[in-house]
Amino acid sequence: MEDNLAKLVIDNGGSIAPLIIPGELTDGTGLCNVSVFIDDNDDIIANIRHVHYSLYHSEFNQNFYCVWGCLAYLNPEDDVVLRTGNYLCKLDPDTLEVRTHQKIDTSKHDIKPVWTFIGLEDVRVFRWNDILYACGVRRDVKPDGEGRMELCEVNWTNNICEEVTRDRIEPPSPTYLEKNWMPILDMPMHFIKWTNNLEIAKIDPVNKTSEIVITKEYNAEVPFELRGGSQVIPWKNGSRICVTHEVDFYHNPGQHKDAHYYHRFVIWDKDWNLEAVSEPFKFMAAKIEFACGLALKDDNFIITYGYQDNAAYALKMPTKLLDKLGWLNRRSWTNNGL
Repeated sequence: MEDNLAKLVIDNGGSIAPLIIPGELTDGTGLCNVSVFIDDNDDIIANIRHVHYSLYHSEFNQNFYCVWGCLAYLNPEDDVVLRTGNYLCKLDPDTLEVRTHQKIDTSKHDIKPVWTFIGLEDVRVFRWNDILYACGVRRDVKPDGEGRMELCEVNWTNNICEEVTRDRIEPPSPTYLEKNWMPILDMPMHFIKWTNNLEIAKIDPVNKTSEIVITKEYNAEVPFELRGGSQVIPWKNGSRICVTHEVDFYHNPGQHKDAHYYHRFVIWDKDWNLEAVSEPFKFMAAKIEFACGLALKDDNFIITYGYQDNAAYALKMPTKLLDKLGWLNRRSWTNNGL
């Protein structure tokens, strides 16, 4: 396992940039879980999640932790909920630092929240049919916290950044929580719902429904579920690539629940046969990390992720570094092509 992908990238000619929004807009609370997209005019667009809390998390041996355990949410005293806001940004093409930022105005469609996770969480940003979308999970419209993916068209100009439409998509079969569906950039209205085995869902925003249209059985031998992460982007010779995540839950010495988050690259051929699954990796050796953005610019991947819900980063990774990662299976893929 690669336990510090950021160090590997920097040591091999890549770079990393912290993604920062002025503290007067965030009151110093957390930024995390960034998505990234290369727009038609080559602008690098990012959506940065603002979580309105600071996360305390004890790392390493966890011999000492607060009375709430090794993990605690530190909220403003007058707003003790898990509240999310989202900022659309343009990144500098050279440094990847935030060049402009504008909060998405969702007031046109907001209602009074009826649950304590408020706002659109873990947004992926992308275009389908020339329309800019932000898509994530929302849990504040049902009193039991039921979660559904919501596809939201965004109107973003120099002075306006507003949610134009909000379509809450029902899953193919009844469930309590749907999240982390991965949009397939070259297949409008299609998401990867499950990775192993593969389920691709096609959505109907008009009727707010979805159906499974492609399935593949792989039986890739991994210890945990491969959950959604980044968008699914075109790769070489018609293939596609994404970054997934998986979670290893455990109890620390104080018997509080905690988890390790791991990530992998997954590659499919043009017919959705599984080409390669990387060994798991961490970005910066922390237990809580989460990536929901992947883009390809020139000969570099741009991967965006959050660190402990408190910091957001963009990693510029030369594509040739895929060869330095371990792989569980690798049918015919090499860095020179499929």
